[in-house]
Amino acid sequence: LPMTRITRRTVLAGGLAALASAAGCQSGGDFNLFGYTTQPPFDPDIRTVYIPVFKNTAFLTIPNRGIEVDLTEAIVREINGRRTPMRVVSDCSKADTELVGTIIALNKNVLNRDRQNFARELEFVITAEIVWRDLRNGRSLTGGTPPPPPAPEPFDPSLPVQPPPPPPAVAVPVRVVGVGRFLPELGESNASGQQAAVQNLARNIVNMMEKPW
Repeated sequence: LPMTRITRRTVLAGGLAALASAAGCQSGGDFNLFGYTTQPPFDPDIRTVYIPVFKNTAFLTIPNRGIEVDLTEAIVREINGRRTPMRVVSDCSKADTELVGTIIALNKNVLNRDRQNFARELEFVITAEIVWRDLRNGRSLTGGTPPPPPAPEPFDPSLPVQPPPPPPAVAVPVRVVGVGRFLPELGESNASGQQAAVQNLARNIVNMMEKPW
């Protein structure tokens, strides 16, 4: 019986050693194993991001004023707080990339009502359009770009002179939505729903900055 226990321990130790050798350790303590990795899902070549304050074209009432500032600050905290190679900088000339965005819609929807027809559960919805571009080469990192214009036809002197080619294609904004639910019966308010929507939208925007699978 003691020999059996020793043999099992030996086999287990050998299996763990083989597994450790199969898992390649990278700089920073990350591992690769069977095609999986513990590295953060972000491009390591992108080190800095410049984020100007978002614009706001949505209809505003007093409780919602300044929401674009809250969203910008939430995105900065989300990027700096995650385990990413990126950090937010205040100088555009020293940034690898730039993230610009516009809040285009603010909505509050009733999800559930009680027997007296009072709102029991609601949600605050923020819709924004973002563009993330690489300042080093002008390439759009989110979304696509409009298709290029068709190739010009061979020159024919009998045809009228064609207009000049259109300007270079600009990046197409990507639409992102953040939702925050709140229940007045539990003491939650429009402000808490708005804050939850801001945090949800900030997470969704940073999630879109990950490398594609």
